[in-house]
Amino acid sequence: MSGFLTGLVSSLQDLVLTGGYLGVFAAAFLENFFPPIPSEVIFPLVGFTAATGLINLLGVTFAGTAGAVAGAVFWYLLGALLGRANLKVYVDRWGKYLRIKFSDIEKADRWFSRYEGPAVFFGRLIPLVRTFISVPAGFVGMGLPRFIAYTFAGSFLWIGFLTLGGFWLGERWEQIAVWVDTYQTVVLSLLIAGVVILVLRLLKVIKKF
Repeated sequence: MSGFLTGLVSSLQDLVLTGGYLGVFAAAFLENFFPPIPSEVIFPLVGFTAATGLINLLGVTFAGTAGAVAGAVFWYLLGALLGRANLKVYVDRWGKYLRIKFSDIEKADRWFSRYEGPAVFFGRLIPLVRTFISVPAGFVGMGLPRFIAYTFAGSFLWIGFLTLGGFWLGERWEQIAVWVDTYQTVVLSLLIAGVVILVLRLLKVIKKF
């Protein structure tokens, strides 16, 4: 991590140690508001703190989940604010340089509209996309109550895993970050493999013509 990010993470760790439930809420909000902050170095420490008896494990899990949802709603509103019309103007003007057509975006919209609930839920479990999955949710007009429900469920599961891991591991809570790094590497590898397979299939279709 960069010096700035390391200092920020250290400050957030101090915040959850001294700020109680409100500190956990604030740290979770900032972690979602500023995605480079790794949740795996925040919430296992929260779980370890709960193991000392200073705070309640379930209480901090709910506080962290509430903060995560608040941060996700920010990105949801940003996606809703941009809207289809603004994006179409941008793509029509600059899309040719990026080889992007608005019709491609409309196809992606239809896919997200079909799977929006599961996409938000499972997206909250993937470190690479857990924050920005909120943007297309706002963009396609997913109902805010439904978005919050799926975001809460996914965030509670993710934060619960991290805090419970820190609770069980105790002073070895930093081991969670190693596990998450491995998990992230596996997910990224699967995504890359999926893209490669998709490209190969597309090339096969093109050759037929």
